[in-house]
Amino acid sequence: MNILIDNSINFIVGFGKNREKKLRELFRFQFRMALMFGKVFINEDFNSVILFIHSKNFNFKRLLLEVQLVLRVIGIKNIYKVLKRERVLKMNHSNSDYVHLWLMGTKPSFQGRGQGTILLKQALEHYTGRTVILETTALDNLNFYQKSGFQIFEENHVLNYPLYFMRYD
Repeated sequence: MNILIDNSINFIVGFGKNREKKLRELFRFQFRMALMFGKVFINEDFNSVILFIHSKNFNFKRLLLEVQLVLRVIGIKNIYKVLKRERVLKMNHSNSDYVHLWLMGTKPSFQGRGQGTILLKQALEHYTGRTVILETTALDNLNFYQKSGFQIFEENHVLNYPLYFMRYD
């Protein structure tokens, strides 16, 4: 798979066997969660996507999806490590009303053409008046989001890689 995968995703998926299959399962999980608990933005050419999470209220379907994620992607032995990551994320997400930009991606062959930028602008217009937060580990992503108006409000290295928390008001 010839795409930039940031450290947060590598942290969950790892680099072992079945990596591509695990990446697909993780993205399938994220897409389903965004459909259930947020909003999905896809450009008209299906080259860029943004997944937002509004809330993660408990329900049976969410539990089922999370159990499948553990079995198909994370693995039983890595649960503690992933729960530690989730605690770090939760500590840096404010208690105020916000929308979480969970994932954004553009097909590699279409990157650098402005399609992701246009889709992000449309998504941010949709959330006018609301705070949007995200976290990233990749410097390219950091620069992209800063150019789009996001500001860093926290940086830490608790997970042995840089983790930048950003917000857009």
